[in-house]
Amino acid sequence: MIPEDEIRRLTSENRELQKKYETAIGYIREKVDQLLGVMGTAPLKSEELDDKTLIGVDPIGIISNSFAQILKHLNRTNEKLKITSEEINAIFKSAGMGILVIDRDMRVLSYNPMLQELFFADKPGILGQPCYKVICNIDGYIEDCPFRKIFETGEQVQQMKWVVNNRYYNVVGTAVRDELGTITRAVLVYMDITERILGEEALRKSEERYRDLFENANDLIQCIDPDGSFLYVNRAWCETLGYSLEEVQDLTIFDIIHPECSECGSEFKNVVYGEKTGHIEIKFITQTGREIIVEGNINNILEGGRFVGTRGIFRNITEKRKTEERLLTAQKIESLGVLAGGIAHDFNNLMNAVIGNIDLALIYSKPGDEIHQMLVRAEKAALLSKDLTSQLLTFSKGGAPVKKVTSIGELISDSAGFAMRGANVRCEFSLPADLWPVNVDKGQIKQAITNLVTNAVQAMPEGGLVSVSAQNVIVEGPKAQLNKEGAYIKITVKDEGAGISKEHISRIFEPYFTTRQTGSGLGLAATYSIIRAHEGFIEVESSVGAGTAFYIYLPACRGEAESENNIEKNRLPEAGRGKVLFMDDEELVRETAGDMLGYMGYDVAFARDGNEAIQIFEKARGSDSPFDVVIMDLTIPGGMGGKEAVLRLLEIDPGVRAIVSSGYSSDPIMANYRQYGFVGVVAKPYKIKDLGEALKKVISPGE
Repeated sequence: MIPEDEIRRLTSENRELQKKYETAIGYIREKVDQLLGVMGTAPLKSEELDDKTLIGVDPIGIISNSFAQILKHLNRTNEKLKITSEEINAIFKSAGMGILVIDRDMRVLSYNPMLQELFFADKPGILGQPCYKVICNIDGYIEDCPFRKIFETGEQVQQMKWVVNNRYYNVVGTAVRDELGTITRAVLVYMDITERILGEEALRKSEERYRDLFENANDLIQCIDPDGSFLYVNRAWCETLGYSLEEVQDLTIFDIIHPECSECGSEFKNVVYGEKTGHIEIKFITQTGREIIVEGNINNILEGGRFVGTRGIFRNITEKRKTEERLLTAQKIESLGVLAGGIAHDFNNLMNAVIGNIDLALIYSKPGDEIHQMLVRAEKAALLSKDLTSQLLTFSKGGAPVKKVTSIGELISDSAGFAMRGANVRCEFSLPADLWPVNVDKGQIKQAITNLVTNAVQAMPEGGLVSVSAQNVIVEGPKAQLNKEGAYIKITVKDEGAGISKEHISRIFEPYFTTRQTGSGLGLAATYSIIRAHEGFIEVESSVGAGTAFYIYLPACRGEAESENNIEKNRLPEAGRGKVLFMDDEELVRETAGDMLGYMGYDVAFARDGNEAIQIFEKARGSDSPFDVVIMDLTIPGGMGGKEAVLRLLEIDPGVRAIVSSGYSSDPIMANYRQYGFVGVVAKPYKIKDLGEALKKVISPGE
């Protein structure tokens, strides 16, 4: 049995030994935990080093086991670090962006293959060199390099458009710190954005070109949203419709559609709402209320497949439509002219017999007799009546006038007086006696003046005053820029009527345009054509409520004018002698002409058409009594007329003297007869004196 003292001693020693073990274990645990903490491994569990485990265990073994555990953790950590390093290296090498690592002295520490490809593919051995030399090919020190701020502030630096060798880069620089927080290096990442920049520049230029085309296009371009409000319009749109860009913001497409276009407006609504696209024609109303006609194409505007509005490109075709209307009118007039020409020809043939017989009757009557005065009035009415046939022919056929030097004053008073008959207006004349003569077609000028006076009378249905005047003027200065300078007779016809509005005054000379329910729209058109055919011009002044004044300018000329009042004194024709061949298809015309020629002393033979005239002429040429003169009608229905017959006669006898006569007074041959082989002209209907003068000029030109 162990003594009690011995037991107490052994127990005390055991307690001391246990304290030493506990102290050793605590120390080992502290050191192991510190080591594992550095390695990033969780501390050992307390049960792994508890007292029970350590009882009877060598402390060296415990430490050995602990370090084995530590090594095991280290191996696992190293394996993880190895895998991470390989991944980072793979990313570094295969990155599609250039990566550059530099130190505080801006020297190259490392770089990836993409950076080498971007900047120095053919330059090996760049480690340790300044980055600005390697990247930018600059030898000197760059004081203001933006990437130096990385080392100064530690903040990330970004350059959005860094230009190197004419290429653009987006560069991002980031600081790298050590375990003490000191910035030791920087990583620069280079992304080549050249293609993007060039694409953006190309897009910008394209947008500028598009906007330039949009703004400067002559066509009207508009974009509207689904509600019909304007998104934007171009300059031509604003100028044509008269709205400013600010005013357009308060408009919708339906504000400018003409009220007359109700059906078209409904169709346009379908376009606005995206239900219909394609070609459309419509009327718009300008800011001033004027209507214009536009045509163009509409297409939908889509964004992401969603309908957001419509785009329209229009062309102002107002003038085009007016031109088409004028062309249609011209075609109508041409058709009317053909019809009127035939009527005029037949009418003038009949009037030739009427005027010729009246003229002969006047010769045989006594000037003081009542019947003589009746015949004078009948002749004047007949002459004025035959002038009416020239109205349609003048502006529809455009024939040149057959001119004579004329005293314009008497012609004006007679024409105006004829137009005033039966009217409830007064007429005042101011016609000086010293007016210069004019070289005109009397019938056409009478018609022009008659039209203007008739127009003035119709403008005053309740009565009023028509002022007709004429004066000698010299045209020069600004007015001469559009017309020839020189001497003119200015004829004024002025009324006190309602006047003409500004919107209508530019159209008054258009055929068929009239503001009166009873008007035909032909009178002023005919007047305009007549005056232009005489190398003159016509002007108009008018305002609503203040009447209208027309001004005719006719070129003055030199020469002795034929006076209308002297006709009676010189009615008798001069006697003549010679043999005349007269060709006309109308028997009544042949009979009247035979009486006239016989009265003057000529021998006459007759032919009904060109073929008969050629046969008679050729037969007489081989005899002892050839014809001195041939008078030929220009048009023979169903037979050879004078135009073809005279050429055949010239082949037979180059010296033949032929006079052209026709009821188509507007035919160009009548004004330019010499170009067609004739040597004289006499227009139907004619008086005996006219026929005698034409014959005298041909038979005895020198007398």
